[in-house]
Amino acid sequence: MSSSLHYEAIIIGATGAVGSNVVRALLPSAACTRITALSRRPTNLFDGLQGTEKLEIQVIDYARIEEATAAAAGSSVAFCTIGVGQSRKATAEELWRVDVEYAGAFARGATRAGVKHISLLSAVGANAASRNRYIRTKGKAEEAIIDAGIPRTSIFRPSLLVTRDIRYGVQDRLTQALFPIVSPLLPRRFHEIFDDPEHSSEEPREIIVGYSERQRLLLVAFTERPPKVRIISAR
Repeated sequence: MSSSLHYEAIIIGATGAVGSNVVRALLPSAACTRITALSRRPTNLFDGLQGTEKLEIQVIDYARIEEATAAAAGSSVAFCTIGVGQSRKATAEELWRVDVEYAGAFARGATRAGVKHISLLSAVGANAASRNRYIRTKGKAEEAIIDAGIPRTSIFRPSLLVTRDIRYGVQDRLTQALFPIVSPLLPRRFHEIFDDPEHSSEEPREIIVGYSERQRLLLVAFTERPPKVRIISAR
């Protein structure tokens, strides 16, 4: 049962680059008492981690996302990090089904479960009126989440996801290598957030590079402790 000091969470997309890190942040958190992860298939991604006794991975048919989510009564926080890994290789129908229909069904189910706060992983520039298929689809996904009517909705629009693992072959390897170099030169919304593995032994930490209002280069180290973000340093 959730309270003002403790909460139960439900997540879809827990095996992805972002979703898996959300789960890793929630597992050791004393405030989070239960995590329900909806998945298409079994996973051992979190085996051996602290706090796995409060993690329940439910293998479901994604055609029944709304019903499965609604059954997680008691959850007050929801995370939607589902998405097509390589969107450029997906058909328009596949992209719409995963990013809009599945996300919308998850949000509607979360409403029925009594969720008070939902967070959506979107994308930089998301716009339902865009001519770009990917950007338009992400904008429609945001609308689907908002339309669910959950009291508090947080939408995150990251740029390129820079991860420790190369997930999609040679092109991904080149992109991951070049983006940190060009990132500081891009508009702020495209600035990179990447892992800080050397200082993440006890908690996952990230670093973002950007500019201050006075156009001074900034390096900020932070960690997420849902529902808060702690700034470790800013230089």
